[in-house]
Amino acid sequence: MPALLLALAQGPASALTALAPPDPVLDVAYGELEKQTLDLYLPAGERFPTVVFVYGGGWHAGSGKSCTPVAERLRAHGYGCALLSHRLCPPDVWPAMIEDVAAAFAWVHEHVAEHGGDPARLFLAGHSSGAQLVMLLASDRRYLETWHLSPADVRGVVGLSTPLDLAPRADGNGYGDALLGGRGADVFERDVERMHAASPKTYLSKELPPALLVVGERDFPMLEGDARAYVADAKALGREIPLVIAAGKDHMGVVASLLDDADPTARAVYAFLDPLAFPEKHGAQERR
Repeated sequence: MPALLLALAQGPASALTALAPPDPVLDVAYGELEKQTLDLYLPAGERFPTVVFVYGGGWHAGSGKSCTPVAERLRAHGYGCALLSHRLCPPDVWPAMIEDVAAAFAWVHEHVAEHGGDPARLFLAGHSSGAQLVMLLASDRRYLETWHLSPADVRGVVGLSTPLDLAPRADGNGYGDALLGGRGADVFERDVERMHAASPKTYLSKELPPALLVVGERDFPMLEGDARAYVADAKALGREIPLVIAAGKDHMGVVASLLDDADPTARAVYAFLDPLAFPEKHGAQERR
């Protein structure tokens, strides 16, 4: 008899125990350095999809633990979630951060089956600088190739308030110009060519995994324009990338919306993820 049916036969308390998710697995080392850690939030069950989530901290501050509530909501929807931390500037500079995200994704790919997850159902998601990192990882194949992986190993990617173009613009109104106007560009050693090379738009191709972009209606003003340009460029390549403009949301409100299942932004994210994560429930074709 399946475990859940057996638990139901034994009584409600046993059923609840069978359905209870395991405790989070915290501070797992995916590398040898202090910042190279991740927290695993795992649902009950087996062969579940997993989201590798990267927080936003401007490449300078914070840790994955700031997004613990997001991981808990994903787990409630049947997803595993790996919340990762990465090296910060200072003392480290680019490309340390993207190298860490690639290493963390490779660790999850190698080890998630040990925790019940399906390595063929791995997603990337991130907010702000974390969104830049996941979109770049899904676009510039060099970083995953270091680990003998490729963007084809990414089931889908969600960018929340994503800086897609980090290079300064001729009109002075680009995201890169804002970075150069403060300390944000220090992570790239204020090198314009390095900022261009770190821009996800530089590597847009037909090989990009299924992607969703979300920008707040009251977000940083250049992000919506850059997202619309990215979507148009993708369409010219024959790729459709949905773009959600989150009504009334500012930069932090975009990621906070994932904590409310009734929020239209949260619904849009799960409407994108679920058919890819659970094709058997949606009549979608299995992607391997």
